[in-house]
Amino acid sequence: MTSIPLSRGVSLAGFFRRTEWIFIGLIASVVIANLIVGYTNPQNVDWGSFALGAMGAVGLAILGGYYRVAYAHVAWLGKAAVTIAIAAIMGVMLGILFHLHMPRPEPVLTDALLAMDRWFGYDWPAAVAWVAEIPFLGTFLRWVYLSSFFQIIGLIVVLAYLKKNRELDAMTFTNGLSLMLVFVVWQAFPNLSQSTYLPIPYQTAEDAWLVTHSTYGAMLLDMAKNGLPIVSMDAMMGAVAFPSYHMVMCALTVVFARGTFLFWPYLITNIIMLPAILIHGAHHIADLFGGVAVMLMAMIPAYLIVNACYRRDARAA
Repeated sequence: MTSIPLSRGVSLAGFFRRTEWIFIGLIASVVIANLIVGYTNPQNVDWGSFALGAMGAVGLAILGGYYRVAYAHVAWLGKAAVTIAIAAIMGVMLGILFHLHMPRPEPVLTDALLAMDRWFGYDWPAAVAWVAEIPFLGTFLRWVYLSSFFQIIGLIVVLAYLKKNRELDAMTFTNGLSLMLVFVVWQAFPNLSQSTYLPIPYQTAEDAWLVTHSTYGAMLLDMAKNGLPIVSMDAMMGAVAFPSYHMVMCALTVVFARGTFLFWPYLITNIIMLPAILIHGAHHIADLFGGVAVMLMAMIPAYLIVNACYRRDARAA
């Protein structure tokens, strides 16, 4: 295997494509927002707790960029590494921003979200109790629920391997912009998980192997009321009910798996994901619709940015 040495004109700037530099710019904007909010906010950020992961992600991005340039015949490996790294950094930086906005105002959507659940005939505690009565169903749905991040990583690798770089870049932007939109909606309409106000009996939660149980809900409610003295990697929790970011990931993987061998397995898995999100994520029915709507809205600017970059690259070639 031959490589291209750095002395032959490969620079750090050349490691990343136009779309990736724009996405890195978005990450930088979130970092700046974190620094501003952190400076003006009584909560402190334990940046050291994020340092090791951040250095690993930055290192993976640089290594991926170099590998893509140096070993052109397996450039897809570098593309996959860069995409995984920048997507992870964006997720963590936005997670910090979410937690810097604790404590939260009083939730304003609770009654409306519960009303829609009743309209659909859905009740979270009753649904959890039903799942708990069926052996292994809660465990099965738990593993489906926890598979979302692994599905995204798998899809990144497959799209990179198939050289579907435009689709991969569009997926990356859609994911990042979706999470930004989730934050905007959450700021405009404060809301919290059902686990903060609808208790689940301990044994029922154990039998269902519930991810978002009442103990988790109590911790989340305390964070929402009192904030976090220090925002650290260990203290971060899933705080948003509406719109569901888990549903964003569910829809994202199905949409962008089209045209690959992952489509049908992902479609089947993410149909099962719907009850998994409701049960293990303590979500309302409306949260699912909100997640899909956010993802579809984010796709529009994502494709506009990506298509504009690819047109410019084509003219420059």
